[in-house]
Amino acid sequence: MAKAKDKTSPSEIEIRDQLIAAMLVHVPFDGWGDAALRSGAEDAGMSYDDAKAMLPNDAAAIDAFTDYADRDMARSLDQMDPRPEKISAIIRAAVLCRLENAEPHRDAVAQGLKILARPQHAQIAASTLYRTVDRMWRLTGDRSVDFSFYTKRATLAGVYSATLLYWVANPNADRAATEAFLDQRLREVAMIPKVTAPAKKAAEMGLKMAGKVLGRMPMRRHS
Repeated sequence: MAKAKDKTSPSEIEIRDQLIAAMLVHVPFDGWGDAALRSGAEDAGMSYDDAKAMLPNDAAAIDAFTDYADRDMARSLDQMDPRPEKISAIIRAAVLCRLENAEPHRDAVAQGLKILARPQHAQIAASTLYRTVDRMWRLTGDRSVDFSFYTKRATLAGVYSATLLYWVANPNADRAATEAFLDQRLREVAMIPKVTAPAKKAAEMGLKMAGKVLGRMPMRRHS
């Protein structure tokens, strides 16, 4: 008879989250590669081989980090008291929660964006951006399945990408400045009656813009 799984044992996602949290301590100094993975695995009490099997490369680690950050965003939004009710207020709060939670990991986010802006990572870059904006819309209760499903996500992909890049490129900007930038982007899209660009194209444009902006930013060199 097969041994029943211990319900108290951590799930694969929980183990991956622990590994990502441990890696984040080292990413500002070692980047998203093997050095940070090895150090993070040691800190998390994992073998390097197990960690490598879970996160085989830098893009996989960044993908896992964005997934973790998306779920953290949802938790932060749900803990707001009172929680926003209007759709526009929920979207605004979700973006700000995402950035506020990322504040301790600003350098890791910047390095991750620069890696995902590489041509070989275009597909994963688009999919992570789409996943983030899809989760933001679902936090509003959106369950649309028609054409508006794509236009909503395409529009938010542009707003979120622009705000994220502003936040990364302006580390000394205070929260009020970031909020003002986001509010302006939200006002701009509210004036557009219809958006026809598919979500994937919007995501790719956002990451292309990210590559240009981050390519001009001074990044810490790694040995």
